[in-house]
Amino acid sequence: MIKKIFLTICFLPFFIIAQNYPTKPSNYVTDLSGTLSNSEQNSLNAKLAAFEKSTSNQIFIYLAPSLNGSDMASLSQEIFHAWRIGGKEKNNGLLVAIFINDRKFRIQTGYGLEGALPDILTKKIQDEEMRPYFKKGDYYAGINNGIDKLIYYSQNEFKAEELEAKNDDWIGWVFGYAANLLLLCIYLYLLLRKKAKKRKPITKNVLMTLAIVLALVPCIGAIILFFMLIFLGEIKSSGGGGGSYSSSSDSSYSSYDSSSSSDSGSSFDGGGGGDSGGGGSSSDW
Repeated sequence: MIKKIFLTICFLPFFIIAQNYPTKPSNYVTDLSGTLSNSEQNSLNAKLAAFEKSTSNQIFIYLAPSLNGSDMASLSQEIFHAWRIGGKEKNNGLLVAIFINDRKFRIQTGYGLEGALPDILTKKIQDEEMRPYFKKGDYYAGINNGIDKLIYYSQNEFKAEELEAKNDDWIGWVFGYAANLLLLCIYLYLLLRKKAKKRKPITKNVLMTLAIVLALVPCIGAIILFFMLIFLGEIKSSGGGGGSYSSSSDSSYSSYDSSSSSDSGSSFDGGGGGDSGGGGSSSDW
């Protein structure tokens, strides 16, 4: 008995440190790490307040210095449940948890948003929209970019299967086009060569040259078309995160600034009783 009490006293401080988060958030953004300025927090709070007012969906942001040895997925789900993020019936909440010193972050999704924001998409948003800014130490830009994408796709459902099918279609079309042209040119070349055997040498040379030109030009055209499509794909990728994203201007919430957030905290009601089944994605930088 004495041994159990001794062990409890020894490990209790570590347990308390690991669970050191507010039992109830005072706004959509809770920054225990001191990473975001007041104006940055106000801007994000205003955006998320407008988003909830328009859709009833809730997105909360939690920044802490460290995990203190906790498992990130378990801790994120624990915070999600403690704060009751999302509506009680719709479970339409989402938590973005960021641990600065550990260089890790997680998007925890409520039951009601798992269809619109599957794990494959939240992971893509983390790695392509947030991580590059986190690496540079620009945490506000990374969070803001990620929030814009989460807002957009919570209302415009992402279908990974359709995107993969489209990518496969245009690649197959290009190779099919090139193969058909090449076969046609080989056929023309053999046909002209057969006829040229019965003619004068000068005629034979002219026909062979013409056949070679006909064979090369379409192939070159197909190759140029192939690289043009790849180039266009790269442009879309660099502009919108892999070619599947729209720019942040597609979201009507990206234009909010701190000037519109003066009353965002006064109307904050906290979580609405939502639940999460552990869905989401984790990443680092």
